[in-house]
Amino acid sequence: MATVLEQYIDLKGRIGAKITAGNFPPEQMLQYQEMLYRIDVLETCMAFGKTAPVTMDQRVLSYHYQMLDAFIMCLLQERRLGLPGDEKVKNQRECAYNNLNTVIATFRKQFSSFKPTAADTYRSTIHNMINTILPAWMSYRNTYVAL
Repeated sequence: MATVLEQYIDLKGRIGAKITAGNFPPEQMLQYQEMLYRIDVLETCMAFGKTAPVTMDQRVLSYHYQMLDAFIMCLLQERRLGLPGDEKVKNQRECAYNNLNTVIATFRKQFSSFKPTAADTYRSTIHNMINTILPAWMSYRNTYVAL
């Protein structure tokens, strides 16, 4: 079974062929832009997971976490565009945003006093964090542009 990222990359290729052939409807550009954005976020999160240091050196861990934290915090603020929504859609967006914000806040609190117990503790915690945040983020994004 293909991952979401693999599905998006496959879709990107198929749409790219349509764009090259001049057969891509302009009214689908919002979905195309959203797909490209999601690919970027998923690939970046994968890179953060793969580059998470295996060490107990707090200075090294702190540097990596600060970059990841800044990236994650941007996910709350960027790309708030989509098709206009009625009150139901606005409520869904607000609920999904609040859920994502809660998930992120929980991990930020955990990392405010993070002390690794073994060299690989940070890496496994980062993987858990990313694997928890991404589904909440995808749900949030789907309230703006469903793919």
